[in-house]
Amino acid sequence: MKLSKYIVLGAIALSSPAFVACVGDLDVTPENPTTKTEISTAEELYGELAGIYGGLVFEGGITVDDGGTGVYTRQLWNLQELCSDETLIGSNWADGGINELVYSTWSPDNHWLYECFSRFNYQIAIVNQFLRDLHKYGSLLPGSDNLSVEVFDAEARTLRALSYYHMIDIFGVGPWTTEDSPVGVTPPTYDRKQLFEAVVEDLANAIPNLVPASQQVYGRLSREAGYMLLAKLYLNAEVYTGEPRWQDCANACNEIRKTIDTLAPTYKYLFCATNDKYVGNGEIIWGIPQDGTTLTTYGGTTYISGGSYRGDSELLKTLGLAVSGWEGPRVREELSKALLPNDARRLIYEGEYTEDIQDLSDKNQGYMCVKFVYTPEDDYKNEKQETPYCNTIFNPADFPLFRLADVYLMLAECELNGAQGCNGLEMMNRVRQRAGLADVRTLTAENILDERMCELYWEGHRRSDLVRFGKFAGSNYNWSWKGANANGANVQAYRNVYCVPTQFVSTLGQNPGY
Repeated sequence: MKLSKYIVLGAIALSSPAFVACVGDLDVTPENPTTKTEISTAEELYGELAGIYGGLVFEGGITVDDGGTGVYTRQLWNLQELCSDETLIGSNWADGGINELVYSTWSPDNHWLYECFSRFNYQIAIVNQFLRDLHKYGSLLPGSDNLSVEVFDAEARTLRALSYYHMIDIFGVGPWTTEDSPVGVTPPTYDRKQLFEAVVEDLANAIPNLVPASQQVYGRLSREAGYMLLAKLYLNAEVYTGEPRWQDCANACNEIRKTIDTLAPTYKYLFCATNDKYVGNGEIIWGIPQDGTTLTTYGGTTYISGGSYRGDSELLKTLGLAVSGWEGPRVREELSKALLPNDARRLIYEGEYTEDIQDLSDKNQGYMCVKFVYTPEDDYKNEKQETPYCNTIFNPADFPLFRLADVYLMLAECELNGAQGCNGLEMMNRVRQRAGLADVRTLTAENILDERMCELYWEGHRRSDLVRFGKFAGSNYNWSWKGANANGANVQAYRNVYCVPTQFVSTLGQNPGY
């Protein structure tokens, strides 16, 4: 049981009696920042911080056709994964705009792009409002442990940097706002390089005030999580700015390794119902908490487990679920072929399905991903699934935003690109050894990109990786249904970045090519 899920930020476990009323603070939809009134207690200020974390879990705050589709992690996952060689959603869903993502043929009128851009902006807005309130009412905080103005400020800035990172990576342009920006005034538009430089500077200044993972409470981000986000920005710096930052990426990764440097023993348990044991001070450096009763979401691991499941009740029972799946995301054949039969990370159910997908309307084409399950580790380990663990679609597994295995693979990539002090070959082989695979003798762009797919599939990284390796747009690599062709076809180079949604063009302009 994940009892700590009901308090998420965990402050009630601390000694200060002022925070007894904080139970369930994250069990609310984030408030619209324009309706926030006076802060009169420390609990209210703490609850506002909880609302920022909640913005990664819950729907609300933006206008969408279906509230559940507007969840941060679901929007992010769709734009990072559906356009890649790892997954697709068939036409059996008939959701408008999905095929454009699957084919990489989106237009500025695609509503998924509008909703995703809106979600990022909303998240940034509630951070800014919180920081205004924090600097005005911070004296209400007890100021001890992780309940100080400095710590709250650093956490909020890191959460804001996360949304800006996603905006930089996906859209390449956006409005730059901080807590000092005047409300109601159109903010300046920053291009990709300007956003990168502003975010990196702000994040680097925040990281020293973050609480180390060994001292942080469950659900709140740590100093190591801050370094992880900084490393991801540096990893893609050449894409964003034209200037590589490989040594800076390696340095940030090595800061994490000073305190967190051990992979979880078994890969598949990182994605099961009780994976919170690995969150924070374990392999999942930054996890987004979920449970089946309080922190419920139609995004996160719910979407990529129950949302993808097909099959009868007996099959789903073995995965810990007592209700029907949504028959959504499926495995593209390229992912299945990359995961060899002897790879412990091959968490794919073949059943009576076909590996290749020639007809998107046929639900029997395309294997089913069973990486994310509803089963607790003990039952998973002992194959005791006589009764389902979950009676609702809501998966209690936390969403693994960033993992240590990614740190190791980043170090391998940094070493390939000339950075020092990486031990990159050893790091990559640690990842492979856990998967039960032989060591590689040399590092190449090809084997690193392949390893990233096999290790990190369905975790929301693939599009960014393909772009960085020059394999996304153009003709260097085509996969099934790319370019709306069952066998794959070229797409224009400008699609390495998404277009600005129509609703924002008058303010931000449009990316070249669209």
